[in-house]
Amino acid sequence: MTEKATVSDAFVQADQQILIQMPSGNVKVVQVKPNSTVSLGKFGSFNANDLIGKPFGLPYEIYGEKNELRPAKHAAKNINVEETDANNQLIIDDTTVQKLTQEEVLKLKEEGLKGALDSEEIINKMIASHAEFDKKTEFSKAKYIERKKKKFMKLFTPIRPTLFSITEYFFNKNPEKIKHLRIDTLSQLLSISNVHPNSKMLVVDDTQGLIVSAMLERMGGYGQLVAVHEGDFHNYDILRYMNFSKDILDTLYTVPAAFVDPELPNDPFEILTDEQFEALGKDAQRSYTRRKNNYDYRTKSRQLLFDGNFDGLVISSNCSPESIIKELMKYVNGSRPVVVYSFSKEVLLQATYWMRRSRDFINADITESFLRQYQVLPGRMHPNMNMSAGGGYLLSAIRVIDCPFDITLVKRDDSNNRRHKKKK
Repeated sequence: MTEKATVSDAFVQADQQILIQMPSGNVKVVQVKPNSTVSLGKFGSFNANDLIGKPFGLPYEIYGEKNELRPAKHAAKNINVEETDANNQLIIDDTTVQKLTQEEVLKLKEEGLKGALDSEEIINKMIASHAEFDKKTEFSKAKYIERKKKKFMKLFTPIRPTLFSITEYFFNKNPEKIKHLRIDTLSQLLSISNVHPNSKMLVVDDTQGLIVSAMLERMGGYGQLVAVHEGDFHNYDILRYMNFSKDILDTLYTVPAAFVDPELPNDPFEILTDEQFEALGKDAQRSYTRRKNNYDYRTKSRQLLFDGNFDGLVISSNCSPESIIKELMKYVNGSRPVVVYSFSKEVLLQATYWMRRSRDFINADITESFLRQYQVLPGRMHPNMNMSAGGGYLLSAIRVIDCPFDITLVKRDDSNNRRHKKKK
């Protein structure tokens, strides 16, 4: 079973990482620290204490001179628009149609930021001073009003960090950080690798912890996840955005790639007796306890790796997939999936060719998922104009343990021989 969502998950908590969506559509990651000010740039700022305890997904408006918060309608909410025979053929679309000068518009912005003028009043003034507004079609009017709302209204929406929202945020803002791993490809990876609670999984992740976070969320705090990483310390930065509980984080065990060799001994550590520990000062005791916990954690992580019996292997690395599979496949049980992600198909071709010739794998194949996003509005449903061309490729196969044939294990049916003798 997975970790159940509690009532507190629906509300903003103190010291929590959250996503804030502005009217412009941009998303910002903010840590809600008590007694601090959260700045949203041109959309204003507010006190973090006013947001703590408020529900996610509800738009809030910054108003007044004290920058207080109040619930509001979402700026991107569309109303029903009736289609008419009007068109934009005779509209002159240039700077002369707006009677307000640039200085007057900037002054309205300043009054709006100070809280002296409401955002709705600014938009109404912009519409009233537009010479060609009445000639626009109803669709054009709605689009014009939405653009002005996104520009002048001081609205924002707190979004709870989930696997979907975090993946979408990094894929749109910094796709190189997560190796261009799209949300649909990530879902296919989790499905093919059969990640589930109470499973023991092995992963090599270079997507800044996105795959590790996805597997931990799917396991829900039940099971064990051993992650092999380069360097002495892992760089799973995305873990801190997920706000995982301690029960979920305790199921993660990390092993440096340099310590994958079982013949390599653990780092030396002198374990003190109780008398020696009591003789230390308080600072020395805290230092020893911290180093002892790190030593026990590294030792247990390596032992879990060497014990094997993993229910699956997931790989996303800059190194050759074939070399990683050869090194780690001995720890994977039979009839278990092996999944490799790469943004480039050519990286997976050599590994696929090797796995198809090997007697240790079956059903080695490369797949690519397809994603198409649609705009769904009243009377205006169509695919989005800008979409990603690709979300990466997955190489998947089934681990097979080749057992030699033993004739002594075959049961002989002596009844057939007796019946054959009777017939003779």
